[in-house]
Amino acid sequence: MIHDLKTIDLTDAVLLENLQSGDHTAFDQLYTKYWKPLYRLSFKVLKDELESEDVVQETFVRFWENRKTLNGSNIKGWLATTSYRLTLKKIQSQKRHVSIEGVTYEEPMAERADESFNTRQLQLQINNCVNQLPDQCRKVYQMRRLDELSVKDTASMLGISAKTVEGHVTTALKRIRHAISSAMILLLFL
Repeated sequence: MIHDLKTIDLTDAVLLENLQSGDHTAFDQLYTKYWKPLYRLSFKVLKDELESEDVVQETFVRFWENRKTLNGSNIKGWLATTSYRLTLKKIQSQKRHVSIEGVTYEEPMAERADESFNTRQLQLQINNCVNQLPDQCRKVYQMRRLDELSVKDTASMLGISAKTVEGHVTTALKRIRHAISSAMILLLFL
C-alpha cells in the first residue's frame, strides 16, 4: 500500500514499504534524511570529503540493491552499520602515510589511536553479542562466519538441516546488528 508522501510524516518502515512497492520518491526521502549523518560518521574517521562522500554513496547503492529484502524495523541501524563497515574497509585499503614533496608524513598517533579505539569498541560489542547467543546459534554463527564453513558443511557437522543453519545465521546477524546499531548511532553524534 503506497502512502501519500506529501501529507504525512512518514516513518522509515513506511518509506521502505513505499519504496518496495515502487515509489522511488521514498528513496529520495530516506537519502535526504540520512545522507548528512552518514557523511559525518564517515568523515569523522576518514577526514576526507571525497572519500566520505564515496562511502555514503556506496552505502545508498547497497541500500538500493537490498531494498526488496530489507526489514523496515531498523533502517537507521542498517545504514549506519553499512556505512561504518565501508569506512573501515576504506581505511584498510589506504596507505597509512602521505608523501609530501618527498617527505613522508605519518598519520598522528592520536588519530590512529582514536580509530583503533572505535574498532576495538565495535569488536567488543560484536563479541559480547555473539557470546550471548543461544549455544546452537552461536556455534552455527562461528562456523559460518569465523571458520568460513559452507552451509552444507556446517549442517553436516552439527546434524541439522541447511535451512536451520541459515535460520541461525539470520538470527545471529539480526541480534548483532541490533546490538551494534546503538553504538554506530552514537558515533554519528560524537
